Amino acid sequence: MDNEKLVRNWHRAIIKESQKRLGRGLTGEEKIFITSRGGFMALEMIEDTIKGLVGKELEEYLNSEKGVSP
Repeated sequence: MDNEKLVRNWHRAIIKESQKRLGRGLTGEEKIFITSRGGFMALEMIEDTIKGLVGKELEEYLNSEKGVSP
């Protein structure tokens, strides 16, 4: 399996878990928070964090970069 496919599948899994924990679909900005990362360490950190949060805390995490420009 190539890295691009692995990363895409990982993004999908993180999005699915986030939606399950929030009980709703993700906004475009929330999806970008996840899919803008392609490094394995970053995705592992996001996945671990998401698995420890629910509701408002998870929503705040997924929107923690909202309005922040590089």
